[in-house]
Amino acid sequence: MSRSIEQYLALALCAVALHGCGNSTPADPADRQPLSGHGEPVQPADGDGVQPGEGTAPVLVHPPLEDTDEFTAIGPEGDSHVSLAGRSFPLDSALGDIWGYREDHYNVNFTVTNGKFVVTPTQIDDQYFNLLTPVAATAIFYAEMHSPGKQFSFVTYSHSAFGAGGGVLAGTAYFDQAYIGVDTDDSGEVDADERLPVVGGTIDFSGLLPDIELHFSVLLENGQLAEGHYTGLFDFTDRQ
Repeated sequence: MSRSIEQYLALALCAVALHGCGNSTPADPADRQPLSGHGEPVQPADGDGVQPGEGTAPVLVHPPLEDTDEFTAIGPEGDSHVSLAGRSFPLDSALGDIWGYREDHYNVNFTVTNGKFVVTPTQIDDQYFNLLTPVAATAIFYAEMHSPGKQFSFVTYSHSAFGAGGGVLAGTAYFDQAYIGVDTDDSGEVDADERLPVVGGTIDFSGLLPDIELHFSVLLENGQLAEGHYTGLFDFTDRQ
């Protein structure tokens, strides 16, 4: 059975605010208003980093832009990793940018990595958004995921080389604009030429809320197969 990201966020917020919600039930999705657009834009920051304060919560909304310090996202213990060309790289943090409902799909962009994050002012459709981007990482997996309907479901997503396909994929869970990056030269960073576009494969979720695990098996532009999984905390930022 699929689970919606709205249910996950409700549980995550309860965990932070109340240290557990007992037997409480998430609100009925039918009572919610439809989601659309990018949300309220922000202007470019004077600095290029963030000082989040003491600790981070499972849901990050509009991080403060005060200075150029980096912060480390909370991640899991265990064997979360990506394997490529005979090497394995750990993964210990995951972010989800929630862009919401557009063109028959609900869009969330996932970044899974093992580094730190900095705020990067980014222009999208003539508006600026402060996006968290990975730095000081030896592995990055990025994918823009599109769930059919007006909520995000934790199901299997297949790669699409042509986006929504002019309505052909209206009822299909798909992802695009994805890449895998690993530090093959052991420089301590994933360089631009080490980020390889994904041209095929699947991403799927398993488990029950809030203990969701992400699995992926994807074909890269150079013909190599990258596989791995991530289990642990997902930090979501609402961009609507």
